[in-house]
Amino acid sequence: MIILLILFALILFLVERYYLQNGLSRIYYDVSVSQALLEPEEEFIIRSTIENHKPLFLPYLSMEESLPYEIQISETEQVDRDSTGLQVFTNTTSAQYEQIRNAYLKSSFYLMPNQKFTREVRASLPCRGRFLFRGCNLHGGDFLGLSDSDRSFPTTREVVVMPKRAPIPDIGRLVGDFLGDLSVNRFIFEDPMLTIGFSEYTGREPLRDISWSQTARMGRTMVKNYDHTVDLSLTILLNVQSANPNSDDDQAVETCISMVRSLCETLEEQHIKYSFLTNAIPVGMIGGTDEIEQGNGNRHFFAMMEMLGRLTSIGAKPFSNTILRACRTSEQGRHHILVTPDWNPEWAEPMRLLEKLSDGHILTLTPEQAGLNGSDGGSAEEVSA
Repeated sequence: MIILLILFALILFLVERYYLQNGLSRIYYDVSVSQALLEPEEEFIIRSTIENHKPLFLPYLSMEESLPYEIQISETEQVDRDSTGLQVFTNTTSAQYEQIRNAYLKSSFYLMPNQKFTREVRASLPCRGRFLFRGCNLHGGDFLGLSDSDRSFPTTREVVVMPKRAPIPDIGRLVGDFLGDLSVNRFIFEDPMLTIGFSEYTGREPLRDISWSQTARMGRTMVKNYDHTVDLSLTILLNVQSANPNSDDDQAVETCISMVRSLCETLEEQHIKYSFLTNAIPVGMIGGTDEIEQGNGNRHFFAMMEMLGRLTSIGAKPFSNTILRACRTSEQGRHHILVTPDWNPEWAEPMRLLEKLSDGHILTLTPEQAGLNGSDGGSAEEVSA
């Protein structure tokens, strides 16, 4: 009997020693999200995976995942509140141009030998920005519960939330009045990408416009009818610095970014190509570019939305430099729309250069002029040379 007790104690000692040395070895963690670009408050899935790659039972694991501070866990999510809870705290970051706050999602579970544990949580983010998932800390207990060990799994996954739409009153009219009668003032050409119908061949149309499928269907020669597009060049310039350095203009800046989204949607609806320049910093953008080249369509629009989602006013450059960049990169006659929290007299000289280059076609929009920020609104102003 004593020999059996000694043997049992020896086995427990060996198992305990093995747990202490190898309890959290060959454990792998990963986190992913179902979508990388989101609308505000759009629901997405956070998928966390823990894998035990060894033939050893782990009786107790506590996982603490780092999530964005603003995260909202879905109320319909079936989460065991005895083992999972959301705890938040605020801290500052050493990362340039960012102030990062974290939330922590805690979970407790066990892992069988060679088991893979996956948990999916539905969540949303309420506001524009770039949000990071920074991995987890894993805490494990030993076989007897006498000691424990910790291990970190640093990783970086990001989600970018687009700005909300700004409810600009009569934005279509504002832009339309600024651009003028495009069909009269600008050179118009048929766009072969915009087929709007078919008509019978008269002999005056180019042979390349013949639609052979419609010809076979109708029994007579049919040609494609194209919509028209406008040879118009336009640049949106966004300023994120207030003329008053002591003002708290965060909300005004957010409104301006939302206004840019609404402008982009309006230009897309009218099939007008546009480019973008800003003095803001696009955090985490590959290459760190602060401009979008001219274009339109879905790919161009969502590239714009990602850029707007990443922007921060921290470390912003002087807007006068952005205006001068527009002067250097724009051709004669290009239209410009400036979106800014307010007007700064220091821009007077760069603006004169831009007015000359634009033939006076400059529209300046502020939240107040667009009827936002609680003001009674007013008409946007066009600068004329």
